[in-house]
Amino acid sequence: MSEKKKILIVEDNTETQLIIKVSIRDLYDVVIVSSAEEALESIKKNDFNLVLLDINLGGQMDGRIVLEKIRGELNLPNMPVIIITAYDLPETDKNFLMSLTCDYLEKPISKDVLVSTIGKCLRR
Repeated sequence: MSEKKKILIVEDNTETQLIIKVSIRDLYDVVIVSSAEEALESIKKNDFNLVLLDINLGGQMDGRIVLEKIRGELNLPNMPVIIITAYDLPETDKNFLMSLTCDYLEKPISKDVLVSTIGKCLRR
């Protein structure tokens, strides 16, 4: 049996963290952080196969900044990132985010959509 793929979940809402973890923990090795700072530290120290990134994080940095740092200073242009958000973003924001990510999911996220989207992004 092959080793499970490692996924970083960056989400500040504990309820959403739990929903995502329960949905994918049997399929993937899951690490959860709740801030942009923790996300960047985790990415520097670990070899993740994919990042699930909430755009609206509390604190100094939001998900957009994390995404820009993943692509820029961390030099991970091919790291699959899936954006998750509870907000309906303007089309220009969606298009910009989609140009830097694998996919975009709106909350509430169904288990089936989450699992299929992660699978699709990992196969790319």
